Amino acid sequence: MTPDAWVRALSAAPGVDGWVVRERSLTSHQRYRIYTRRDAERTARLSTVEVTVHARRSEDGREVQGEAAFTVPGGTDPDVPGLIARAVEQAALTANRPYALPGAADPGDVPLCDPGVAETPWDVIDALEAEMDRSAGDTPVCASEFFAERTEVAVRTSAGFSGAYAATELFCEFVLLAGAGEAGVECHGIRRARRPRELALGEAVAHHARWAGDRLGADLPPTGSCPVVFGEEALDALFEPFAAHGGARARHEGWSRLSEGEAAVRDVKGEALTLTVDPHLPWRLGSRPFDAEGQATRPVALIRDGRFLTRTASKRFADYLGIPATGAGGSLVVASGPTALADLLAEGPVIHALRFSTFQPSRVTGAFSAELRTAYLHDGRGGVTPLSGGSVSGNLWEAFKDARFAAERAVRPDYDGPAGVRLEGVTVAGRA
Repeated sequence: MTPDAWVRALSAAPGVDGWVVRERSLTSHQRYRIYTRRDAERTARLSTVEVTVHARRSEDGREVQGEAAFTVPGGTDPDVPGLIARAVEQAALTANRPYALPGAADPGDVPLCDPGVAETPWDVIDALEAEMDRSAGDTPVCASEFFAERTEVAVRTSAGFSGAYAATELFCEFVLLAGAGEAGVECHGIRRARRPRELALGEAVAHHARWAGDRLGADLPPTGSCPVVFGEEALDALFEPFAAHGGARARHEGWSRLSEGEAAVRDVKGEALTLTVDPHLPWRLGSRPFDAEGQATRPVALIRDGRFLTRTASKRFADYLGIPATGAGGSLVVASGPTALADLLAEGPVIHALRFSTFQPSRVTGAFSAELRTAYLHDGRGGVTPLSGGSVSGNLWEAFKDARFAAERAVRPDYDGPAGVRLEGVTVAGRA
């Protein structure tokens, strides 16, 4: 069914006051390998149309808006009138505050589609596979997966928005093995990016090979309160609570602790945070010209010099709060500090935490607790001890009262900021 046919059907359907049609097509080239033997290789294609129906009605003397969605796989012959009618019935079961859908706009263009990944994906995978093997050196890669994908997205709304973009994504998962038998240890890595340059696979594999070797003689961290410099994987989620509390949804639902014009973190003794949400950074996974509802995106300076400025807002919650819509999504851009990473680590004892079993602070409370997979204890006298096991825990709203940011930059899928963030007084559980 063509997009125009969906538009005609929805426009003529009784009970439909608004709609969003999202088309998505994915082509994925995939290769799986065990040690140096290619185990499987395939190309998968998937296309879907997701339709969201909005229906307004009067309830207890006030206007409310219900909505319901359904997804249609590509290549099928759906009962379109029946699907829409059922969605209208389901929409009558919800009663939200009304809001307007995004209207006509020029979302601009964001570079997201790499020609090599889109046009010659197997050549790209071949080159990445060779780069991985070179960088692993004498540490065997016992398993790996490579995906090279191209996605096309198109969104239309009943209010007049129409936009489309294409994006590529590379995914690599690998497992390195150091040692042998029961004494052997694995080091598992995942990399995602839109093109090979940002994937930086060779550098990542070399780091993981070194970490795997270091884990053979790793110790548990000492139990107590200790400064921790967070880097690598922790940077992906370290600032998410700030972004969540800086969203319009958090304010609407009553759990945002940030107020416009006031300090984001109270009683700061360290360096003040500067944080921007930017959906227009080229080649970032969090970038897009418009969001799933068709709202054109724009960068938002969330926090500057420690003071909260303004909120990110989808169209729904922007209307609820009476503020401009910025669109949903974006990469987090954090300002660097004045101190080199090596100097942050020289003031020991301090733990440099690089990899965790999982690191995901609570978006609401800011609390975190994570098991260390790869870390190093710097004793302040030049000694460095590999660590594995044990855990770090704390609360980001308290920890960021005394934060210091490295001068060096790190670029990750949805993060562009300091390569290390030192937080004081983190609780560490390990050996006595």
